[in-house]
Amino acid sequence: MVSIRKSIARGGYRLGCRLLPVLPKWPGELALVKFLNVQLAEELEEGEFDFLEGRVLEIAVIDFRISLRMGKSGARFVRAPASAITDAAIAAKAVDFLAIASGREDPDTLFFHRRLSISGDTELGLTAKNRLDAIDRSRLPQRAQRWLVLIAGALADAAAK
Repeated sequence: MVSIRKSIARGGYRLGCRLLPVLPKWPGELALVKFLNVQLAEELEEGEFDFLEGRVLEIAVIDFRISLRMGKSGARFVRAPASAITDAAIAAKAVDFLAIASGREDPDTLFFHRRLSISGDTELGLTAKNRLDAIDRSRLPQRAQRWLVLIAGALADAAAK
């Protein structure tokens, strides 16, 4: 069972690296922004992401050659217009972002091991990194938490090959 999971993960990882860069960006951006707005509605209402108001943060998945450029308007995350200048960027491989999201890795450890980089306005990038790390993962549905851990582990195995 484990070897089947690893084989599927390796194939999916290679396919993602080839396919994602050539697909249109906007559907994924819209889906991710919508997901973040739903999952972080309480934090948005409380002003915990006000530091992004009128700013553009890019989150780049370097091995998949894709990125999300987003900001905040009112109590919502929004996609940044193509013409907007990026204020700060956070970049890492997919496996590292998933390790952070699943709680398997601390972003500070990845940062100091140069597996996560921040460019542009360093203060904005560090604030975003720290704020995203502080999100309570237990609020995700149990099934989503299990899948996140499973995918993070499988992708880590696949990326190691």
